[in-house]
Amino acid sequence: MSVSSVSSSTSSVDFTAMRKKMADMAAQRVSKDLDTDKNGSISKSELERAKQAASSSTSTSNSTSSSSSTSSLDSLFTKLDTDGDGGITESELSAYLKKAGPSAGAHGTPPAGGPPSGPPPGMSGQSDPSSTSSSSTSMEGNAKTLSAQQRRGLAYQQLQMISNSSSAMTGNSINVTS
Repeated sequence: MSVSSVSSSTSSVDFTAMRKKMADMAAQRVSKDLDTDKNGSISKSELERAKQAASSSTSTSNSTSSSSSTSSLDSLFTKLDTDGDGGITESELSAYLKKAGPSAGAHGTPPAGGPPSGPPPGMSGQSDPSSTSSSSTSMEGNAKTLSAQQRRGLAYQQLQMISNSSSAMTGNSINVTS
């Protein structure tokens, strides 16, 4: 296989559609975990309970003032509740996640030119597919043992992380501050 055939085949991948599908799946999972009354939207009180679950699951977190904690919750809720009706729907979450993701280059290609070369960290030298599938099965088993409170806490942390990282992104570059 020549290099030109490889590059032409990778350019046909629709990264825009892939990002959309991933955002939809993430929104569905977060909605399922945070919408505790199952009414189809996440209220501010449900988001507050998720934030409390996140802070109680983080034993090394620094305590912050109540007012800054409330303002970050209010800010996140306002970002997500785009129609201002007091509830965050799955479609609002999905739209936010699509918007918060990295900007696509021309034709939906990744801005950095694709994934880095080589195996993922910690995967070098693993050629036995059975070892990968057994660790995957083990991780799935661990995910199933999380309590509802832990899932809510993790979902809140994911939303907060996405909100913070999307604020730091400009164009196709990420601003890193220390």
